[in-house]
Amino acid sequence: MYNVEISNKADFELDNILSYIAEDLDAPQAASHFADEVYKCYDRLADNPYIFEMCRDPRLQREGYRRAVIKNYVMLYKIHDHERVIVHHFFMAVRIM
Repeated sequence: MYNVEISNKADFELDNILSYIAEDLDAPQAASHFADEVYKCYDRLADNPYIFEMCRDPRLQREGYRRAVIKNYVMLYKIHDHERVIVHHFFMAVRIM
């Protein structure tokens, strides 16, 4: 089992996302549901951090970043020392048509 650590930056970004959903969109239940999905993702990372794909961006891929898509957001993380996972960023997914 891996230890999942959340960087200060990722924690800040997640808080902003949850505030945006709950307050700006006036959807506190949606924010709660999104938070539940994030915590489920953390649990999955603890069990098997290789479950999600490498980033598609070549630079991020070279640096070892993986990505998990949660609803309309992307979570970037890295596997370190074969025993811990660090979540580095959350951001809104952008779809290119």
